[in-house]
Amino acid sequence: MNSLDEASTYTLDASGMFGHIARLGTEFEVAWRASAGMAVPGGTFDQVVIAAMGGSAAAADYFSVWSEKESPVPVRVVRCYTLPANVNDRTLFIALSYSRQTEEALNCYAEAKARGSQCMVIASGGELAARAAVDDATSYEIRYASTPRAALGHTLAPLIRLGLRLGLVTMCDADIAAVAHAHSQLVEGHLAPAIPTDSNPAKQLAEFVLDGSPVVVFGAEHLVPAARRTRNQLAENAKLLALFEEVPEAAHNLIVGLDGPPNGTPVALAFDSPKIGAANQRRTESIAQRFAEAGGEMAGLPTRGISRLADLFEASAWGDFISCYAAVLRGIDPTPTPSLTRMREVVSVEAASPL
Repeated sequence: MNSLDEASTYTLDASGMFGHIARLGTEFEVAWRASAGMAVPGGTFDQVVIAAMGGSAAAADYFSVWSEKESPVPVRVVRCYTLPANVNDRTLFIALSYSRQTEEALNCYAEAKARGSQCMVIASGGELAARAAVDDATSYEIRYASTPRAALGHTLAPLIRLGLRLGLVTMCDADIAAVAHAHSQLVEGHLAPAIPTDSNPAKQLAEFVLDGSPVVVFGAEHLVPAARRTRNQLAENAKLLALFEEVPEAAHNLIVGLDGPPNGTPVALAFDSPKIGAANQRRTESIAQRFAEAGGEMAGLPTRGISRLADLFEASAWGDFISCYAAVLRGIDPTPTPSLTRMREVVSVEAASPL
């Protein structure tokens, strides 16, 4: 019996990450209902800028790419300490931080306030929420206990509610239910631990990524954020270095790296959807051919195209389960991230040190 089919294997998951990833669709519905009474900023805006990092930034990415087909104003995600020069008093600025006190988001919040932007905070309390209270800024409290990367449904739902209230997107309860159902169907029918390895593509692909080096995750169009998040999930859950690349850009540079002498066995994961344009599908097929010619292999991660948002949730399920299965195959609890803890300690010491 494969170890992924033995119940004892999952005792490694001491913090319950498999439960969080299985409930993503359900929790998205819960968070959507919880956001029904949220306050939203008034006024009119030329742009929306969301400052976020890590797991919170994944929600911002999903909202940005999903809204781009409808929103009359651009929605931009900022992952750094400072804001672009065009953030001003015609900007709706959102500081999104599940962990409540992300240094970069706090810096951007202060800068946005100084520039006269209309500001909103979405967090689980902490310093960001405290600053919003002092400034009388609009805020929304996330109420879900997990790591930031496992709270995707709870960080994304308020963004979508905000977008709906401000006329940036259209969405109804039935749409949310369809997204949640798409996620649950994929998990329960194909990816869950109860499904044996010979019928479970996520378990098979966990072994696949552990057999290769480097691992590259590809996405095109609306699935680019899912490729980025899957790279991050492989890092945080499986403690595995991987790359993410965007199609068609990767066909103009990355593939040249396969021309040299072999340096390991390159493997790739590529998201696919009926909603991806034919040109990008051809590009992905060509990249797969280059991997094969270099002695590697590309595996496809299909989504069904029910909607762009449903595709993102199905893609999330693929990345979540592959990375968590890879973790337990390596004898690792998926939840702890000791490197991030050490990095926060270093940052805290640096911030406290005099210039």
